[in-house]
Amino acid sequence: MNARTSVAYVMVAGFCLILTNVGLIVGDRLGMPLWLTVLLSFAVVATAGYVLHAIFTFRQPLSVRRLLRYEAAMSANIPLTFVTSWIWNVAIGLPMTLAAPAATACLLALNFVLGRWAIAAPSSQVAGTSR
Repeated sequence: MNARTSVAYVMVAGFCLILTNVGLIVGDRLGMPLWLTVLLSFAVVATAGYVLHAIFTFRQPLSVRRLLRYEAAMSANIPLTFVTSWIWNVAIGLPMTLAAPAATACLLALNFVLGRWAIAAPSSQVAGTSR
């Protein structure tokens, strides 16, 4: 991975982390159940993340196929965000303003690996075939 890709990834991931935290905190303040807050946050962040990573990080054309693949890969975040948010907020007792950033930080490396696979992997690698 080159320096430009690294910087772009960090910038987009940072934006997505902030957007996720805002969604979790606002949902908590509105009294929404955690599961609903996580799902709504996912819908917004996964779509924004795909567009930004495709354009700036991996410089790939936008496509419905890649969007669906990215959202499928990122859907691993739904249970992971719920569990990590629950652990930090309920089990440990941190307010959501601290629990949300702690939970999203736990998912950073996983998101890079899955995002790169979904957007930048050659089609033959994704499908498991060779050219």
